[in-house]
Amino acid sequence: MGNAAGAYPSLVRADQPWVDAELARIYDTLSAPYDEDLAWYHELAAAQGDRVLELACGSGRLLVPLARAGCAVVGLDVSPPMLAIARERLAAAGAAVAARVRLVESHMRAFALDETFDLAVIAARSFAYLLTGADQQRALHTIAAHLRPGGLLAFDLLNPQPAWLAEPPGSLRQDIVYYDAAQGVTIARTEAVVSTDLAAQVRVIRSGYELVRDGGAVTKRFVEWPYRWTYRFEAELLLEQAGFEVAGIYGGYQREPFTAASQWLVLLGRRPT
Repeated sequence: MGNAAGAYPSLVRADQPWVDAELARIYDTLSAPYDEDLAWYHELAAAQGDRVLELACGSGRLLVPLARAGCAVVGLDVSPPMLAIARERLAAAGAAVAARVRLVESHMRAFALDETFDLAVIAARSFAYLLTGADQQRALHTIAAHLRPGGLLAFDLLNPQPAWLAEPPGSLRQDIVYYDAAQGVTIARTEAVVSTDLAAQVRVIRSGYELVRDGGAVTKRFVEWPYRWTYRFEAELLLEQAGFEVAGIYGGYQREPFTAASQWLVLLGRRPT
């Protein structure tokens, strides 16, 4: 199937976290404890300079710590509910931190800002929300135009394993069970494979969230979304076609060598000086 844009639902749907306030809150609760990549992006910002652009910034998991460390951050996201939570986080972090951040509502495939950056970041495999090669190229060209000469793009991808690709429709796995003491709720996420298109490199996933509150009340929410995986040499070619030099390929956030068994593919692309 050659045209993923025509084959799969739009990225902006009423049942997805980036347009649904309740799902955005669930997503934020589950993502808040994730810190595997924080030291990596702090290290890159310290080496590159303090002007940082975060694409698909979501609810501010990464941009708030970067701003707290002294970076001037522009966070861009397509989701009004996610950005609303990011504003809450910034307000809680204090005026000095909030003053270092500008939030912009826009899709990462097409945006125009009035400044250039030392570092651009697409964290948490968010590049996978670009479902076509055309959207990937458009986003990378736009990012390159917003980086200073010598500026760096850092992003991570899933390294799909054969067993993952072979999972049939209906396959289930419960990958997260998290208790949030502040809200008094346990959240369990179960993911189901809806379909896998090996030709288009797109999997449609249905995520079910079960919320069990301390008092015993139970609610469930479901979201279905398409996810495009990208292979190592394909990603390198995309970077080169967008005018980047490939500056690093790793299997993790501590510069581990990339191997077939790596869970993640972590890439650096540099705009030539």
